[in-house]
Amino acid sequence: MGFVQGESRSQGALFPVSLDELIPEDHLIRVIDLWVDRIDAARLGFAKAQPKGTGRPPYDPADLLKLYLYGYLNQIRSSRKLERESHRNIEVLWLLKRLTPDFKTIANFRRENGAAFAAACRAFVGFCRGERLIRGELVAIDGSKFLAVASKRRVVSRKKLERQVAALDTDIARYLAELEVADAAEQSDAVPDASALRETLARLKDKRDDAATAAALMVEMGIDQHVQGEAEARLMKTAQGPTRVAYNVQSVVDAEHGLILHHEVTQDASDNRQLSPMAQAAKALLEQDALVVVADAGYSNGEQLATCAELGITAFVPPNRAINNQGEGRFFQKSDFAFDAEQDCYRCPAGHELRRKQIMNKDRLTIYTTAACLECPLKGRCTQARQRFVSRHFDEEAFEQAQARCASNPQMMKRRREIVEHPFGNLKERIFGNARFLLRGLCGVSGEMALTVLAYNFKRVTNILGIPVLLARLAPA
Repeated sequence: MGFVQGESRSQGALFPVSLDELIPEDHLIRVIDLWVDRIDAARLGFAKAQPKGTGRPPYDPADLLKLYLYGYLNQIRSSRKLERESHRNIEVLWLLKRLTPDFKTIANFRRENGAAFAAACRAFVGFCRGERLIRGELVAIDGSKFLAVASKRRVVSRKKLERQVAALDTDIARYLAELEVADAAEQSDAVPDASALRETLARLKDKRDDAATAAALMVEMGIDQHVQGEAEARLMKTAQGPTRVAYNVQSVVDAEHGLILHHEVTQDASDNRQLSPMAQAAKALLEQDALVVVADAGYSNGEQLATCAELGITAFVPPNRAINNQGEGRFFQKSDFAFDAEQDCYRCPAGHELRRKQIMNKDRLTIYTTAACLECPLKGRCTQARQRFVSRHFDEEAFEQAQARCASNPQMMKRRREIVEHPFGNLKERIFGNARFLLRGLCGVSGEMALTVLAYNFKRVTNILGIPVLLARLAPA
């Protein structure tokens, strides 16, 4: 029995007479085409949305947005690969009506329209709200590290520069000693050449001066690190390794269908200053007087919790508080001390009052202590020091309220995982392909992340409603 045989390449065939006949009626690219045609590219801020009366006509931003949205939905992010697809991919030929922009045009469009991509992403969230796919009853906040273009080898730190200066000083001292020997021997064949030593010494001094100047400049600017070629990225702990050059991407996800309401690309390695800004942005987007948010202990910050409470935002965040692990954990914990707000003091388990001793504005702490510890019968269960100190955060009440909320509803942390963790998995695996950002700088990566979030929400909505329903709702009246 032979193999399955194909037809002869010279055999005549009757192909469909139009590209439209090659694309199924329920294909995703028809949804892309309808939605992009529905938005106003000029209002969203896309460059060249209004063509000039003279000169070579530009490509319509709507067509290039369709191309990028198709590319990110299919894990094609490279401008060169998108150019290649526009020549050979039937779906892209249909979507662009046979337009074939070159890779430079495609790349420039993404580089120049970061803010417009963010506006398009918000416009799609608005469409989702209009379709009642976003309820806003509960949102979850989380952050994840996305790798930048630059590698860890491009990181320059103050400590690294200081070590380099010290090493160069040692080398310079050694060459100076050799130069003295060479000068004393009057260019004897038994010693190194003095002219060569002077040239090497001059190069070492130049390198040393450059390193010292860079270190001084970093001190003046108040920064500890600088990434060459990617100055706005930071060295962060990531899942891919101990530290990598990355950006911290924050997201707010609605509990109803897992759609991303809002996102931000930040330079902060930690999440503990992101709760209030992200919650406020989500509240403004939803146009609600109150909002319930849930986040993990990485967002524990008394000042942020207090701000949320003032703005009508109920935050379920487990307080990340230190415990007293002295004495192998047998000593009284802070929770064993009762605070009297009227008297502004703590009362210890033995009944003694701990009065205010010190205010630490930098750490936002007030320190309380008492002299009664020396004669207290419970001192052996309280402290090994001369007296016990108890600290109270300026926003201790906000911490206590957050602790009470989490204790009264322990299922919230489980819901948080269900709501917010799978979108980041899809963004990294299904769209980024576990790769890095392609653009540089905070503005560039923010635009690329907006495209990524738009693609995620787009795919999510098509899975929820189905393509036929979505086509019917997007169809012009």
